[in-house]
Amino acid sequence: MINEASEAYRPAASRGALVFFLMIELYKVHSFYKFSLDSFVIVVNRAIDIVAERMNPKKAVKEPGEEGEAAADEEEENKEDEPLTPRSLGKRVEALIDSITF
Repeated sequence: MINEASEAYRPAASRGALVFFLMIELYKVHSFYKFSLDSFVIVVNRAIDIVAERMNPKKAVKEPGEEGEAAADEEEENKEDEPLTPRSLGKRVEALIDSITF
């Protein structure tokens, strides 16, 4: 399962590597453009967070005592546990590629 998951995310990893090496070469344009691996990891983590928030938006905070609150919480927990379908995984990888590139 780990190998399958890593293969599914390979296009996003390839784009990340491409962007990283392009950023590293920017110092040739001007010495101001020096980036470290740590700074790039921050960029990738931010891209992952953006995609995760976009694909799994948090529901609006409900007022205490609203009907259906327990059912909504239970439904949300079940939704997080569901595995990604190939189509949703493809959308997630495409969103990661776009987010990393941006």
